[in-house]
Amino acid sequence: MSGFDSEFHGKVRVRTVPHLAPEAKRAVEKYDWASHGLVITRGGRVVYTASDHRANAYDANVALRQQLGWPMQCE
Repeated sequence: MSGFDSEFHGKVRVRTVPHLAPEAKRAVEKYDWASHGLVITRGGRVVYTASDHRANAYDANVALRQQLGWPMQCE
């Protein structure tokens, strides 16, 4: 996911939070995760979440493309 900044030409901002940070602990509780997860927001609105080991770059990429109205990449 660290490459999303360049892949999406500055349209997204990737921010990681250390798992022991208070913000991370609040997210774990708020979203009822076992230990960690992924949240995508747009304008303060949560548009995608994935918990624990279900969080992956492919699903995040799909969610971001849908939010931006971009087509999926052909591979």
